[in-house]
Amino acid sequence: MARMIDTLREEHLNIEKLLDVLGRETDLAATAGNPDWNLLHAITRYLCDYPDRCHHPKEDAILARMQAKFPEKAKTIGDLLRERQEVRLRAQRFRDLVQSVFFEDVLPREKLVGAARAFINAERRHMMKEEAIFFPVAEKLLAEEDWQEIKSQLQNRPDLLSMASTAREFQAVRDALAVWKPARMAG
Repeated sequence: MARMIDTLREEHLNIEKLLDVLGRETDLAATAGNPDWNLLHAITRYLCDYPDRCHHPKEDAILARMQAKFPEKAKTIGDLLRERQEVRLRAQRFRDLVQSVFFEDVLPREKLVGAARAFINAERRHMMKEEAIFFPVAEKLLAEEDWQEIKSQLQNRPDLLSMASTAREFQAVRDALAVWKPARMAG
């Protein structure tokens, strides 16, 4: 049981690291600096793809099991699917702006910076809610046989960072995670 929630928490930590890098690059853009556009492009593409392909299916399977067995208690976690859709739309808008810059379109920095900060803040709020409400309720409600059933439903779901087909595409993301330092420690 705890292993799947631990995996989700580890994935949140990696997403948080990428949000820190994204925030640092956004701060450069906000002050007329020159952010690493290749890194921004890779991170935004990854954050638009990874959650839906690898992370959210785990959460969806847990939520579906909770709703099937404990529909009233499952309602206490709120509308995670709606929130996720809002975060996805913000991520896609920001990715599209980064792609515009990446392909040399002229774009006001304020627009890019605003979209980046809106996405970063929404993603962090969403993950905090899952950590504070969804994960603890799931841990409390679901029994070992529920976790085994969820695990069996999710077999053969690869991590984008380890897939050969995306290994080169997301090398910049792996590199950013490897050298990441929390903002308070970065110097």
